Amino acid sequence: MDEKDAKIIEILRMNARKKNTEIARAIGLTEGAVRARISALKKSGKIKRFTIEAESVGVEGIVLVATDAAKTKEVVSKLKDMSEAVYETSGDYDAAILIRSANVDDLNSNVDRIRELPGVVRTSTLIRMA
Repeated sequence: MDEKDAKIIEILRMNARKKNTEIARAIGLTEGAVRARISALKKSGKIKRFTIEAESVGVEGIVLVATDAAKTKEVVSKLKDMSEAVYETSGDYDAAILIRSANVDDLNSNVDRIRELPGVVRTSTLIRMA
């Protein structure tokens, strides 16, 4: 990945619907070159998907997860199956996971699923207030 690829990604982060011709104009390439670079970035996994940002629907919770040290990698792997937003932490907790749910009951069900994972010692949940 070079500087032009990084600029393409930066532009797409700000507006995933930006036209290739506009990106090309902004960074000094042809539209075909931009299209080819975006295709290569997708193929290499540097661009995973194009998304939209929408108003939050439902409930969001950040679940802090403490694990048995010998099982941390396994727990984190399972958490990644539950959310795209999993973070390594330091201190009292080993990981944090962002959970989006339709309502508080659904969020609690997801937290219960996390607590049932082998190696999870304890959790603490922060709920985003709308």
